[in-house]
Amino acid sequence: MNPTTPISTAIAATQQRVEFFRLPSPGKRDPYFGLSRGWYYKAAELGEIKMIALRQRGLVRGVRLVVYDSVCEFIRRAAAVDQSRSPSNKAVQVMGETAQELTPSGRA
Repeated sequence: MNPTTPISTAIAATQQRVEFFRLPSPGKRDPYFGLSRGWYYKAAELGEIKMIALRQRGLVRGVRLVVYDSVCEFIRRAAAVDQSRSPSNKAVQVMGETAQELTPSGRA
């Protein structure tokens, strides 16, 4: 094998980013972000991410696909919100729900 040999297709395939991916099986986490199936359903319901439902005509069951870029955008938005908060007023925003962290005195 000489140094100009192209990269194997297996290595090249792992370096490419996907556009859509299937929901993880129940009880499992997805390989890209480590999030659960329930998290994806809740985030899609709240409009935080995009999911696509595919099924053949006449069939009841289908496949749910998650839009990879929508999850990346959600994470970027969450990181930007987290960075913009001052250390004295820490609040964590999780899909529309805000939970204030208590100060040492026990008050929010």
